[in-house]
Amino acid sequence: MTPRRLRQFLALIEHAHFGRAAKALGVSQPALSKSIQLLESELGVTLFDRRTEGVVLTAFGQLLREKSQRLLMAEEDLRRDIALLAGGDIGALKVALGPYPSIASGYASIARLHARHPHIKVTAHVAGWREVAHQVATGVVDLGIAEISTLAGREEFTCELVGEHEGRLFCRPGHPLLSKRRSLTLAQTLDYPWVASRLPLRLARHLLPATLGCAGAYDAVTGDFVPAIEIDVPMQIVKFVETSNALALGNLSTFEQEIMAGAIVPLPIHDLALRTRYGFIYLKERSLPPAVELYMKEVRAVEEEIGQRESLLAKMRME
Repeated sequence: MTPRRLRQFLALIEHAHFGRAAKALGVSQPALSKSIQLLESELGVTLFDRRTEGVVLTAFGQLLREKSQRLLMAEEDLRRDIALLAGGDIGALKVALGPYPSIASGYASIARLHARHPHIKVTAHVAGWREVAHQVATGVVDLGIAEISTLAGREEFTCELVGEHEGRLFCRPGHPLLSKRRSLTLAQTLDYPWVASRLPLRLARHLLPATLGCAGAYDAVTGDFVPAIEIDVPMQIVKFVETSNALALGNLSTFEQEIMAGAIVPLPIHDLALRTRYGFIYLKERSLPPAVELYMKEVRAVEEEIGQRESLLAKMRME
C-alpha cells in the first residue's frame, strides 16, 4: 500500500474509468489495473465494482478513500519536515489571504519578505474567510490570514490575532448623508447600497439590524451579511463609491491614499460598532517552514505601522 498506489486509487475514483484514469496518470491501462488488483489483494477486499461503463466504489473503497487523503498528507508532511531539518531550506511561502487583510498587510509583507529574501518562491491566494480556512485545513497553503472570530471551536487550527481595526463606512464628497454629519446614525445608511465583501454571521449579528434596507441581505444558509454590491477585491471598491451614492465598508488604512487625496470621506457614524479581528491561521500539528515564520514577522511589523497610521488618520479626519 504505497503512496504511489494510493494516488492511483484516488485517480481511479476521480475518473471512474480505468482507461481515463490511466491516461491522466500517464500509465498503461493494464499497469493501472494490476496495481489496483495488488492493492485489493493486500487488503483482502474488493475496492471497486467493475462495470462496462466504468467502476463504482464498494464500502471498503469508500473507507480507504477517507483514509488515503490523510495518509498522503502525512507523507507529504514527513518529507517536508525532514527536508527542513536536514537543509534549513527557506524556499517557499504558500499563503491564503482574506480580502481586507490582503490589501492591509498581506501584499505589503510579501513585498518586504521578497526584498530581503529574493529566492523565496511565493504563492498567494485571495479568498473569503471560509475558503482561507479550507485551504489551510487541506494543506493547500501553510498559512492563512483572515477573520479568526469565526473559527472558535475549530480544534485543528492555531489562530493568532494580528490585526484589529475599526470598521467604517465611506462615501464620495458631496454625498447626501454628509449633510447630516452631526446626527448621522447607522439606520440612515441603510437607505443606500453598501459595497464590501461579505461579513460572517458572528460579526454581522452584532452590527446590523434584522432589516437591512438597500444595504444588502442576509444569506439564508450561512447567515452572512451579503452587501448589495459584493466584491472580493476591496482595492476596487473606490470605483463604485466615486461615481454613485454607494457606501464602502472598510478600515481607514484600506482607503488611506483616497482619504488623503479627498476622493472619499469617512462617515462619522457614532453607533457603528464594528471591529475586524483577523489573524494567522495554521494547523496545530503541522510545522511551519522558515519562509512562513519570516513572513509572519513581516506581517506583525506592517500591522504595527498600520495601527499608528490609522490613529493619525482618525485624528486628522474624524475630530
